[in-house]
Amino acid sequence: MVLALGAALGGPPAAAARAPDATSAKPPSPVASAQAGAPSDDGASAAAAPPAEGRPVVSPVQRPDERDVRDVRQRACSFTLPVCVHAPADVPGAALLESLTHLEAAMRAYDALGLPRPLPDGARGGGPAYDLYLERGPRRGPTRVGHDLRALGERFDAASAFAIIAAPGRGGCASASDAAYALGAAVAVRLDAGAEEGAIAMTASYLAAIAAPCAAEELAAVDAFQRAPERALTGAALGALDGGLLFPWYLDDAYGTGTPAQVATSLLAIAAQSTPAGAARFHAEPDTFDALRASLRSRGEDLDDLLLEFAIARAFLGSRSDGAHLSDAERFGDFGRVRFEWSLPYATLPRRVAPLRPIEPTGATYLWLDLSAENAAARPDLRTAEISFVADWELPALFRWAIVKVDVHGAEAGRVDVAGVFGSSRAQRTVVGLDGLSGLLVVGVNAGSMIRSLPFDPDDAPFMPHAYTVWLSR
Repeated sequence: MVLALGAALGGPPAAAARAPDATSAKPPSPVASAQAGAPSDDGASAAAAPPAEGRPVVSPVQRPDERDVRDVRQRACSFTLPVCVHAPADVPGAALLESLTHLEAAMRAYDALGLPRPLPDGARGGGPAYDLYLERGPRRGPTRVGHDLRALGERFDAASAFAIIAAPGRGGCASASDAAYALGAAVAVRLDAGAEEGAIAMTASYLAAIAAPCAAEELAAVDAFQRAPERALTGAALGALDGGLLFPWYLDDAYGTGTPAQVATSLLAIAAQSTPAGAARFHAEPDTFDALRASLRSRGEDLDDLLLEFAIARAFLGSRSDGAHLSDAERFGDFGRVRFEWSLPYATLPRRVAPLRPIEPTGATYLWLDLSAENAAARPDLRTAEISFVADWELPALFRWAIVKVDVHGAEAGRVDVAGVFGSSRAQRTVVGLDGLSGLLVVGVNAGSMIRSLPFDPDDAPFMPHAYTVWLSR
């Protein structure tokens, strides 16, 4: 399985400047919320934990009644591709043909990427082609994406899929994005019908952004994602374009070989499983993060490091882009700016701060220490100044931290990694070399449980968040 992803992870990780090591500062007293002692890492802990359950085998979204399809609905199918669009009789024929055009364009884009087509659905919808059902009226809510029962004769869990969306309205790109999203979800379900909902939503969103770019939809999704960096990467519900598309986008940038979406879809294929007959839910192990974790391990890398690197890349998105992290990141403008928990002037140190909301596993948090001339007390002392950083957090979470030096042009000028230690709920570091910087960006990520036998599992939602405090002094 790991070898299957080797080609997709062929490129080297993005390089980042590192600051020289500095001696540690004497830490202040631990915060009251930091609990003493780490959980034991033994087989009993893993045995006591109930196995994660995957998505329901029977989709909560059902196809419109087949009799309605034959008697009171219109149906238009492509002459060249296995896609069909269904609509009520009162939907204009132009809307039906427009949606069919969107579906054809999306399938051609996915064909060009070398992705598998959705699994044929037999006689459902009148034939084996992929079916998209239109609803009357304006676009009122998220796309309803459903899947059929598991396909027989497949070695791993696979299913055909369909979606119900609003009929195209007054132009714009939303309908094309919806169609590409729906078809992208069908591709994901073809690869792994039991994949976690968040992974399917993430992959479908990224595929839609490639096949049917729609600035209005993408800006809104990325803005919502960046406003809540504390949320888990896989926390999105299936049905609407999600800003989590940034994660597979980053994987392509850091590890891809040039063809978009290969890493994300390879992870789905590697994580495919076979669910026993009669099960109510798909067998959820391995999941996409298990596949990613194993693939990184084969390269001598760690998932915790990847999550931290991605969290740093998120900070340089949109109008904060320095051109050295995510490609084409400037196009999101101010909508791409990640939310900082705190912006602290240098003159106000020492300070101890905490986040507005606790951080879910794989979620991130950001603090800004402003070193600009108007906010730095006695500016010349920055040449020899030192900043002491101490973080305490709640067990059993493991937080990873990095302190990024940002120059006056907003670009990364160096970095100090603050490694987490299994069994400890504290990290500390001293940062030197502050002259010529506009500020220090403190980035933290909740890497999941420090119990090695209980790594992050995207099927464990709702996720347990954990808080922290950070002490900064000069």
